[in-house]
Amino acid sequence: MTMGQSEGTWSITTRVIVYAAIGAALYAVFNFLSFGIAVPWSNEVSVRPHYGLLTFFGFAFGPIVGFLTGFVGNALGDQLSNYGLFTSWQWSVANGLVGLICGLFPAWMASRMTTVGSRAVTGAVAGVVATVIGFLFIFVELITQQELGFNAILTTEYIPVIIVNSIAAAIVTPILILAWEPLREQLGR
Repeated sequence: MTMGQSEGTWSITTRVIVYAAIGAALYAVFNFLSFGIAVPWSNEVSVRPHYGLLTFFGFAFGPIVGFLTGFVGNALGDQLSNYGLFTSWQWSVANGLVGLICGLFPAWMASRMTTVGSRAVTGAVAGVVATVIGFLFIFVELITQQELGFNAILTTEYIPVIIVNSIAAAIVTPILILAWEPLREQLGR
């Protein structure tokens, strides 16, 4: 059982806040460390192998933890990189939405996740699906930065971020789930 299932998917408890703070701190630090590694064909999209942390925290600990990990972690990572806390707020919201969507998957797929392996595979799928859906939010730039235009946002921002983040989510999320499940059982979480 995940945290969201045992205490209610939308419950805000001390444990939720602690997991969200840990997730956001880890995500922010790794965002800072990878900030300068840009995807060549993109508009300031960074290669982020640690992106799987976001999808894992959402999947393992629920939608609230996932949203806060993505939103706060991305905003703090931007601030640490001297980019500005809310300079690209839409990207922080998109990261938060990814974590939130990943956090809903265990509730939606509970009957199909009967083994650790099936949880790991579902976590990978959740990470990719949530990435594709959550990052649609960056298209608000059509309103906030009209000079970019739909084609520029699609080809230099959305597609590159979907490719690199989906790869990271598909690889890192199941590894973290496989590592976490035995610990979770020992801790009784």
